[in-house]
Amino acid sequence: MERLLPPDTPDIERTYQDFCESLLSAAKQCIPRGRRKNYVSCWDKECETLYSSFTRAPMGIASDRAASSLLSQLQQKKQERWEEAVNAIDFSHSSRKAWKTISKLTGRSRRSSCACPVSVNSIASQLVKNGAHKTGDREPTRLVNKEMSDLWKIPTPEGHSISEPFRPEEFAAAHRRLKPGKYPGLDSIFPEFILHAGSALKSWFCDFLNSCMGQLKITKIWRRALVVAIPKVCVDQEKGYGNPKRISFLSGFSFPLRLEPCGP
Repeated sequence: MERLLPPDTPDIERTYQDFCESLLSAAKQCIPRGRRKNYVSCWDKECETLYSSFTRAPMGIASDRAASSLLSQLQQKKQERWEEAVNAIDFSHSSRKAWKTISKLTGRSRRSSCACPVSVNSIASQLVKNGAHKTGDREPTRLVNKEMSDLWKIPTPEGHSISEPFRPEEFAAAHRRLKPGKYPGLDSIFPEFILHAGSALKSWFCDFLNSCMGQLKITKIWRRALVVAIPKVCVDQEKGYGNPKRISFLSGFSFPLRLEPCGP
């Protein structure tokens, strides 16, 4: 937290970018062992000891023996894990789980690959056309802006104004409504980063939101969404795929601004 810029820095773009970089750097250092790119299956403390002996051994016969011992140990561990997985297959309770294990062991996949007849460029072009609206009457926009301006000044039942800074209990209430397992936005911030954050990070981010409200600005990346088009299969097989279903992924850290004001 000491490396972060103050949350009330006027340049909110630079502040949020520095915040995301620091958060992602800390997250990469805490990646579970099974998710790392240099993960080696069946690697344990004994393999670590053999690998240390291999690195310390002089080049020649000694290093070859250490390397052979390490490879033999890994092969033995993999064989034991294979036998354990095969012996654990049981069709008496759950055949679905058993067939899933067999598919993993054999590398067999039941899903048949079917190419989508609609190109990616055509889907993107259609999405852009759907989002382009002609400029019409400005009167509804002016009415909405006026209502928002009046609502901004109306006090809440608790006696607080909507334009007042976020309170810790309001931030905690919005935090409890955040759902895990969601895809991140363009800032690559997963909801789990927020759910498992410490009190210091939550306090810093609450102050940053208050700074954004005070300046009447939000970061540009919060206004953008990552849109993924998923083709829907038609009932009529001759038509192939139907119209794509659009899914938008927003930034996870903009969740307090996308919730209505709520109490603790």
